[in-house]
Amino acid sequence: MTTIHIQDDRSARSDAEALEFVCKRLQLDIIQEILDGGSSARVWLAANAAGERFAVKTVLALDGVVDGHDLDSFRQKVVQIEAIRAKAPSLGGHYLPVLHNIEGRNWACQTTPFYPSQDQVAPLRLPDGETTFFAQYEAYAQVMFLRGYGATSAVAPPDYVERVVVGRFLRRLPMLTRALPEDLAAETLVVNGRPCLAPGVLLPRLLEQAAPRLAAMGPARLGFCAHGDANTRNILIGEGTDFRVIDPRGSTDSWDPIYDLAKTLFCLTVWDPALRLGFAIQRSGSATLPQYEVGFRQPLYLGYRTAIQRFLPFIADQPWLIPLLANDPGWRARLLLTHDMHVLAEAPCRLSDRKPKWGCDGAPSSPEQLALGFYLMGTLLINELAEQLAEPGDLDDERHLSLMV
Repeated sequence: MTTIHIQDDRSARSDAEALEFVCKRLQLDIIQEILDGGSSARVWLAANAAGERFAVKTVLALDGVVDGHDLDSFRQKVVQIEAIRAKAPSLGGHYLPVLHNIEGRNWACQTTPFYPSQDQVAPLRLPDGETTFFAQYEAYAQVMFLRGYGATSAVAPPDYVERVVVGRFLRRLPMLTRALPEDLAAETLVVNGRPCLAPGVLLPRLLEQAAPRLAAMGPARLGFCAHGDANTRNILIGEGTDFRVIDPRGSTDSWDPIYDLAKTLFCLTVWDPALRLGFAIQRSGSATLPQYEVGFRQPLYLGYRTAIQRFLPFIADQPWLIPLLANDPGWRARLLLTHDMHVLAEAPCRLSDRKPKWGCDGAPSSPEQLALGFYLMGTLLINELAEQLAEPGDLDDERHLSLMV
């Protein structure tokens, strides 16, 4: 299906005004806003006169938006999808087609067919849903990783871990610092009873002191740009094991498949529970040694706990992953580090998303509270990982992930 590209010379003062432009042009009626997303984009369910339903997504050029949530990245998504359809057609057939790509002066809009579905981890919120989740995940992963990421290969740069895995958070840290409580400017803090170095202090030290171990984690090769932001709400599960994919990263650069595998784990441990349940955060201590207790407002879903414990052993033996990990002995350690950096890097992302969020208790979850929760949990994780990196031997993923379950 060919995307219709439309140029609109108008500027929009708000998402509502951009949406008005689009609805008039395409003769659509809005049914409701869809609030499940986690970016600065606004998404609506719409229908035309024939009753066909569509998802309509708008993005404005805004200040204070992290990389990946910006207008330029959004505009590149359709370019990436076209590249996927051309070079990885088995995966491309699972991407929801972009029907219209409308570009205004300071905004853009993309429409897709509306696909009735549930998010990828929905079975885990039901009793005994683990078998269904892993069966659906295997069907998805064979396409995403073997036929998607495996479509092309390129030599990985030697500084991949430093520049991409760790550097992403450090680049976003100034934006986050402006929104965090002032006491988190301290060099040390206590999280859930555990003394920690602030990530802005710890990570540069880690890059220097653990350089040989981090270098050993790095990938030998990168794969095709199959997605790059495969969170569990960007994978739409239909009937049985049928699925559709939306919202890739917005880049055609070669990419590490471990990045998206770590994204799944991150969605199980922190991302999806935080957005559904909300954080419960308590502060004590002093200005020089702040102490925080952080957790979810309700216990983590039992199915998520089970999936977290089974996820790494499950993927390690999968035929769809083994060919991608040839000559990559550090992949498992890199996945843990990437997972932890996903948690930290999500903190500034929460500040970009101004859509309303509510916890399981019906109380609102503000962007600032969500950002703080991700920051604290990421701080806890990266400090424990740094402790393991200072010890000889392989990283203990069960010990590490026990912090989250």
